[in-house]
Amino acid sequence: MVMMLYVFLNKGVAYSFLVEFMWAAGIVLLIMNRKSLIINVSRPVKLLFFFIVLSFLYILYGLTRYSLIDVIRDSFIFQYAWFAFIIFLYQDEQDYIWNRLFKIYAWFPIVGFCIFLAQFFIPSLSEFALFGNIPLVLYKYGDMGIHLLISSVLLLMYSDKVASKKRGLLVLFIVLDFLIIAAYSRAGALSYLIGLFCFIYFNKDAVLKSRTRFVMKWLPLVMLIVIPLYVSIQVNENFQGRSIGFDQIKDNFGSIIGAGINANSENNVTWRLIWWAKIIDYSFSPTGMFIGKGLGISLADSDGILSLDDELRSPHNFHLNIMARFGVILFFVWVYWMHLIIKPIFKKQLGTLSLAISCILMAFLLNASFDVFLEGPMGAMPFWTWVGLLFITEARS
Repeated sequence: MVMMLYVFLNKGVAYSFLVEFMWAAGIVLLIMNRKSLIINVSRPVKLLFFFIVLSFLYILYGLTRYSLIDVIRDSFIFQYAWFAFIIFLYQDEQDYIWNRLFKIYAWFPIVGFCIFLAQFFIPSLSEFALFGNIPLVLYKYGDMGIHLLISSVLLLMYSDKVASKKRGLLVLFIVLDFLIIAAYSRAGALSYLIGLFCFIYFNKDAVLKSRTRFVMKWLPLVMLIVIPLYVSIQVNENFQGRSIGFDQIKDNFGSIIGAGINANSENNVTWRLIWWAKIIDYSFSPTGMFIGKGLGISLADSDGILSLDDELRSPHNFHLNIMARFGVILFFVWVYWMHLIIKPIFKKQLGTLSLAISCILMAFLLNASFDVFLEGPMGAMPFWTWVGLLFITEARS
């Protein structure tokens, strides 16, 4: 239920603290079942546990300099990773887990489009906040791109579980949702395309290849239906100056390759690159190399970054956040851990399930390179849950 809420409502339930309650309850269960718990102790698992322990040491050090709330908030950059271990409690229930996940993501393309409509066309909902002052239907489109990828992958894998009419409807909504995402989030669109391409290209399952060819065969007809719907959507520009339309998509992808002509897109890229350059510069100093700036400090304030978001503390790059707070040495250990997670994609005999999870995790990590994504519960809970699913899937095989 909590996963469903965070997939369907995203930022609107971020301050419900449901994920944090689950996190705490899961750790209690791990402690209670520590003697009977069987964990596949692979190299990625060992490194992940090392990150968690190191984060705890940084908490103790950070408390000597900064407030408890700020230190604990920053520590969840790795503390959310407990979800990858909590999933080991249910490794004998994998069929149940996959069935639940499929039911959530089978509805996501339709729910995602309805959330988009509610933001722009239903005033009573667009301002309604249930937790804190965040509107319940406020959705980050980069996050939406990742969840749409998961929906697409699971629909290809388990399309036999969906009636043919609903399957066709879902394909329509997936294409429509992707065009919306492409207009609002470069990272979300790019993560979706790369993740889906890798899953299709490296898959060796004949049945899955046949399903992919069938979808591609009907894609031109789907586009003939979707494009008129898409161009008929008229909404105001968002806070970044972006709006629905193929011109916006062209500007977004143009800015990725350095050919953008839209001032808002270029300013957004420049602002991030300047901050990232600062982090790389001071991280290769003697102090930054080994221990970083630690937890509790606002990197935005420390680095002299001005932003429209008063709550911004960390750069829009999860990996450089690790470099800034923990030092360059740990950053390279993190890069090595990502290598271990993504490397199986390129194995010729990799099973379809492991390939799907690895491609999904790669998309998570790519999107986290351009957004404050894995630092919060909206991205962290699903990501670390999928990491745990990869661990128990490999243990099972």
